[in-house]
Amino acid sequence: MKTPRPIANPWRNDDAISVCSDDGVVEFHLSPCEAGLFVERIEQHRHRARVVQSTVFRNVTAFDRWCDADAVRFDYPVVYVSLKRNGERQLP
Repeated sequence: MKTPRPIANPWRNDDAISVCSDDGVVEFHLSPCEAGLFVERIEQHRHRARVVQSTVFRNVTAFDRWCDADAVRFDYPVVYVSLKRNGERQLP
């Protein structure tokens, strides 16, 4: 019987950066791609549900607007600052 292999995320690459909260509730993966910046947001809800969101940003303005609308800004300010800093560095 064959062991299933994990499916690789085609958007993630060797230049990916991960930003995670200390408690493991929220994490972001940032990967530069041809279209701009691929962002994956993962949130773990009390070991019951896991919510994964993925999107691509083409410019800093759209990325900043998305970051500013996320509750992580208030719940995890250190993660928020790191997310914005790392994302803005990778966008044109």
